Amino acid sequence: MNGEETPSDTMNSTRARSHVVGVALLIGITMVSLGALTAAVGTIVDSNAAVSDVDRVATGFDDAIDPIEGTGTHTGRVTFTDGELRAESRMIRVFHGNELALRRETDALVYDRGEYAVTAVAGAIVRDHAGSRSLARGPPVSASEEVVVLGVVDLDVAEDTLESSGLSTRTFRSDVTHERVIQNWDGEWTVSVETPTPEPWLTAFEATGASVRTGYFDGDTHVSVIATYEGERTLQAVLHRIDTEVTDE
Repeated sequence: MNGEETPSDTMNSTRARSHVVGVALLIGITMVSLGALTAAVGTIVDSNAAVSDVDRVATGFDDAIDPIEGTGTHTGRVTFTDGELRAESRMIRVFHGNELALRRETDALVYDRGEYAVTAVAGAIVRDHAGSRSLARGPPVSASEEVVVLGVVDLDVAEDTLESSGLSTRTFRSDVTHERVIQNWDGEWTVSVETPTPEPWLTAFEATGASVRTGYFDGDTHVSVIATYEGERTLQAVLHRIDTEVTDE
C-alpha cells in the first residue's frame, strides 16, 4: 500500500477542499453584506442631506421672497449643498362668479434635488420630501362668511441669473411693490393656482372655508387648484409685485 492513495487520504482531501470552499463562500457573503450595508448607509446619508437642503432652502425662500411684509428693496440668501435653481411659469386666476376678474402669469421659483424640491409660487412655499409634500408657508388668503382677503403674488425672476449647481449660496435682491386691484366687490369668488403639487394647496384652501377641487385650464402646463368661496362675500385683493435677481454671495 506504500505510495498508494488510501480511502482516508481521499476523505482528508475532500474535507480540506470543503473547508476552503466554505471559507470562500463565507468571505463572499460577508463582502456582499458589507456592500449592501455601505449602499444603505450611503442612501440614508444622501437622503438626510437632501432633507436638510430642502428645509434650509424653504427657510431661505421664506426670508428672501416676502411678498406681504416687504416693501422696496429686500435682500436674502439661500444656501444648498447640491441641486439646482430654476424658474417656471404658472398662472393665477380670480373669478367673480363665472367671470374672469383677474389673470396673472407669474414665475415659480423651484429648487430641485431629484426627488426633493422646494417651490415658491403665488406667495406659498411647498416642500417636497421625496413625495411627502407640505407647506412651509401657506397662500396669502383668509376668509370669513362676509369677506375674502387675497394677496395675488406676481414673482418675476431674472432667469439668466439663476444658473447654479452643487454647493452654492445665492443672494436674492428683490424690489417689492403693492397695488390694490379689487376692492369691495360683492359676490361669489373663486381663486385658482396652477401647480404640479396640488395636495398641500387643497388642504390650505379648504382650511380657509373654500370648496376645493382641481381642474385644467386651456394653455396651462399643470393642473390648477380651484378654491370657491361660496355665497355673497366682499373681496379685497392686493397685487404684490416682486422683481428678483439672483447673484453669487
